[in-house]
Amino acid sequence: MKHLLSILLLSIILAACSSDPIAPPATDGTPIKLSLRIATQSKDAQSKDTQSKDAQSKASASPTLGWNYEQGDELIENWVVIMVNDADHTIEQVFTPATSPNNVEADDVATNLRTTASNKTFYSFANISLAQLEQGTGHTFAKGGTMPDIASATWHIDGNGFNPKAKDATTGRAQGIPMTGICHMSLTNKDNETTKTLYVVRMLAKLQFNITNSTGADITLNTISIDCLSANPTDGGVQNVMLFPSATPTDANTQVVQQPRLNGTQPQQVYTLALNQTVANDASIGKTLYVNECTTPANPFGQFMLTVRLTMADGTTTQQRYSVVSNDNGNWHFIARNDWRIIPIILQNIKLDLIPLDFPAIGVLPCSVKEADGTFTCTFNAGGEFRLTPKVTRFDNGAAVPDADWTFSRFSTDTYPAAPPAGFYAAAPAWFARGRYITGTFGTATGQAYHTLYLTHNATGRTLVCRVRIVRP
Repeated sequence: MKHLLSILLLSIILAACSSDPIAPPATDGTPIKLSLRIATQSKDAQSKDTQSKDAQSKASASPTLGWNYEQGDELIENWVVIMVNDADHTIEQVFTPATSPNNVEADDVATNLRTTASNKTFYSFANISLAQLEQGTGHTFAKGGTMPDIASATWHIDGNGFNPKAKDATTGRAQGIPMTGICHMSLTNKDNETTKTLYVVRMLAKLQFNITNSTGADITLNTISIDCLSANPTDGGVQNVMLFPSATPTDANTQVVQQPRLNGTQPQQVYTLALNQTVANDASIGKTLYVNECTTPANPFGQFMLTVRLTMADGTTTQQRYSVVSNDNGNWHFIARNDWRIIPIILQNIKLDLIPLDFPAIGVLPCSVKEADGTFTCTFNAGGEFRLTPKVTRFDNGAAVPDADWTFSRFSTDTYPAAPPAGFYAAAPAWFARGRYITGTFGTATGQAYHTLYLTHNATGRTLVCRVRIVRP
């Protein structure tokens, strides 16, 4: 027994003399020195997002996670950082810059800050002054005070058409885009002499329209309208969004995809960007629009719709409609803060129509097709087999474009906003290559089904996207 105790004692001594440091618990209060910096979400590789035009060109609107800093006016003009001790919710420090960072990606908050190894929470704000923060939340933030619970605080922002270059009434500097973030840290003595990054997330989204004129002549681009955006509040006292994002990036995961954080249900509006700019044939221009976050669009197809209004070379005015979808999943249901949606728009001198055919009994109304807002609604009053034939024509003179110029890409059955009712199809619609049409057979159930048709132009690789709703009343 004495021999066993000796072995155990020797093992304890050897373990205590190990050269490997043993980290103290996170809340032991050990003094450490820390440096802090505040930074925007890091830049990600720019993906080539596309948008899809109603019956004219396909597109993608998947968000990139970092913004193109070269444009400027999207970075940090000023900041506030509040450091809180989690044990007693005491505000240990309130940091503000000595001078304006002047539109930078990152800025130093503190160098060799003396603090303790314990659990801390950092509340970070860029382009929001301490006075604005206190007025907007109704709380006072001062060193030594108790930190109020603002994790679920709300905020007012007029995001649609936001101008980050507008001058702040107090400072006279550009106001910049408001950004926020919350970072929880369990500091240990391993963090001594290290630098911690406090990330902030922009409270707006950015839409970038890359517009190419392929109509064959010079045009004047009058306006671009996008529907179903969360409206700017008409009352300046309305807190329409949550103050903090759905997630804050960290050094370990800087590419955090956001979800919209609206304050309840917000009304939606059509927002129009006035351009009045001449675009030469085969030339391209780029335009940027800042917008509010938005949840599922309040239209029947859960898509954002673009309307481009043009004046053609002969002086006539026209408009082209686009349904904006994502290449990720075929739908684009929301806009989140910090999204950067790149939407290429190809203005073309072509349009896509659908010619229906069914085989009704005597006395049954024939089928019909109606196009509105980029979607073709095809109503069939009879059962049995039906067909839909795509037809591509020119806008200017209605002349048919040869079928040989186009290749069928895909005809999908969509589950959004609803899957087809059980028994709606006896044979689901599919492309019949020899006849160059879509054919299917109805079942016994009535209702409606949603589809997307893709046709690709062989010479250019452009894809016409047609949203199709098939109805059997």
